[in-house]
Amino acid sequence: MKIELDNDEGIVELDGKHMFVVRNGVRIAKRENKKWVSLIPGVTVRDTKDKRHPGIEITYSGVLH
Repeated sequence: MKIELDNDEGIVELDGKHMFVVRNGVRIAKRENKKWVSLIPGVTVRDTKDKRHPGIEITYSGVLH
């Protein structure tokens, strides 16, 4: 199952066992213990705190290839 993210940020992908944030075909974060764990240095993924409009926030720092 794939869910597209706003602003062309990527997709959330479920493979039947795990949940990932995927951008440009690369898994950048994995959902573990109700939190997002970055798979790429310089990328932070977190849940938004807006209860009325839940979502995720992706921030980038450093140089990404």
